[in-house]
Amino acid sequence: MSPRSGQSNRTSARVGPGRCALIIVENQTYITDTRVKAEATSLREAGWRVHVICPAPPGAAPGPGRAAAYAETDAGGIVVHTYRMKFAARGVSRYIKEYLLSLFHISRLALRIDRKERFEVVHLCNPPDLLFVVGALLKLRGVKVIFDHHDLFPEMILSRHKGPLGWAFFRLSRLLEFLTFRTADAVLSTNESYRDVAIRRGRLDGRDVFIVRNGPSPEEIRPVPPEPALKRGFPLMACYAGIMGPEDGVLELIEVIRDVVERQGRADILFCLLGDGAAKREAEDRARDWGVGDHVVMPGMVLDRALFRRYLSTADIMLAPETSNPHNDKSTFIKIAEYMAMGKPIVAYDLKETRFTAGDAAVYAPSGDIRAYASALVGLMEDPARRARLGEIGVERIRDLFQWEHQKVHLLEAYDHVLRTDG
Repeated sequence: MSPRSGQSNRTSARVGPGRCALIIVENQTYITDTRVKAEATSLREAGWRVHVICPAPPGAAPGPGRAAAYAETDAGGIVVHTYRMKFAARGVSRYIKEYLLSLFHISRLALRIDRKERFEVVHLCNPPDLLFVVGALLKLRGVKVIFDHHDLFPEMILSRHKGPLGWAFFRLSRLLEFLTFRTADAVLSTNESYRDVAIRRGRLDGRDVFIVRNGPSPEEIRPVPPEPALKRGFPLMACYAGIMGPEDGVLELIEVIRDVVERQGRADILFCLLGDGAAKREAEDRARDWGVGDHVVMPGMVLDRALFRRYLSTADIMLAPETSNPHNDKSTFIKIAEYMAMGKPIVAYDLKETRFTAGDAAVYAPSGDIRAYASALVGLMEDPARRARLGEIGVERIRDLFQWEHQKVHLLEAYDHVLRTDG
């Protein structure tokens, strides 16, 4: 197949010393965004000078000699520029405020750094689909734009916001998505479904769209010795690790936990939910109100990567509770590949892209069937041999198909492509 479709194994011909790229992320910190970290590292190894702009971790102090809003750190040869931002929890107006403030900070940083570094490529990661403004500004002086399509932003808006204001926000998001596609010289899609969206809704030439899947890096995601103390005295532990937005199924997962504890009488399982997001507080409230709080621990976003690996290595089962909706049906969740890389079996709802990634490394329940999901979870807990077998299948699939080493070739091809493209 054509290398411009993201499928060739040919290495990049044009990347090399002296070139400079800027990667921009709005919805995660650099520490927690394993995809962006892998991309930045691969570019650095290919000879690029790499800068990243992203929000600061919660509670981070500004760097010395900087304005209170900004900090700059070196992350293994990658310069990370952070700005202080409070993420919105609920409500259209709060999200709009977050996005506009982020756009202000990002634009200011990007233009200031560009005056010194002279970027050749700006790499925009969504959500939201608002960063094309920065791309367009830099494009005026010839900088190439790559759009890293992490999420279907319009479908995400539709799942989070209801009513007339939510519908208006959705219509606006479709326009922003289109403008983002049209600003880009190349698009990185996480799967075939997203590639189809880029071609169909973005009206792009398929040769400008490259599939770069969410492949975990062995250096970043690897098994470590389990830490039994993390189970807090429970014999078994099921773990969720990821963003906790309304579309991520965390609220429905609390219903699953209630079914496991109350209907099936399983008091021997600890449910550890790692992450943060708009649905976290409501999930905590549900667990407490429904009387299953003693079986649930929610420590938030674990920024310590060594501790994060210990949590996943200690868990007996990993959870993927995303239910079917216009966003989830087309999305590849990075947590799935990370679970598999850790050698852990998965319980998931049966979604197209989830099944494509996990294959036989997961047990599936019909989407939204709380009782079926709970039964699948308990059944897997009662079968250690099957858990081990599914874990081995996951490790093999990651090694053979999805590991970052297989994906970075396509990333470098996309960079090579935009450098070769005129206009």
